[in-house]
Amino acid sequence: MDQDLTRQIIRRLTDRYNGAFTEAEVEGVVTDSIAGLEPTNKAPQFLPVLVEKFARERLIQLADAKGVDQQGVLDVLFICNGNAGRSQMAAAFANAQSDGRIRAWSAGVNPLGEVLPDVVAAMEEKGIDLSEAYAKPITADATSAADYVVAIGVPERDLPVHGRHHLDWDIDPVIGQDSATTRRTRDEIERRVTDLVTELTR
Repeated sequence: MDQDLTRQIIRRLTDRYNGAFTEAEVEGVVTDSIAGLEPTNKAPQFLPVLVEKFARERLIQLADAKGVDQQGVLDVLFICNGNAGRSQMAAAFANAQSDGRIRAWSAGVNPLGEVLPDVVAAMEEKGIDLSEAYAKPITADATSAADYVVAIGVPERDLPVHGRHHLDWDIDPVIGQDSATTRRTRDEIERRVTDLVTELTR
């Protein structure tokens, strides 16, 4: 990625988290975010935007782990294989349902280049916009900040790090499926997320 754009991102994020992270710490997160996203990125013109979003998410997670972020908010990390369907939908539903009491993230063991179009369309039917969502890898920042890690169709052996609590959801992938199957999977995920949010916020 262009070095001038990289430096601009580092400066913006350093200013945003002034006092919480040094410029060197921010640079490390940004550099690692580029390495995580660049191999699967299909639209180089959008890479700087995605890198900044990903690095910002990771800094939020790091700030939370350092005790300088929001208190009393549960962090839940949803993981599936490609981060292109199931985990994206689960995180979106959790954020929509929890009234700010849960902060949900998603990641993939083998992230694809983009969120599946059928998934974006299915979630739009529920009033949730995933048009700017993007697939991203699992990071130590996310797993260390997570109060709960929810693995969706991912064998335990493929999970590099666990959160303080670990849940397994046996839900089939939606990649390669038709839109009707994607909707059924969406609805199953919504039901499970509703139950989880109810349990965690009672």
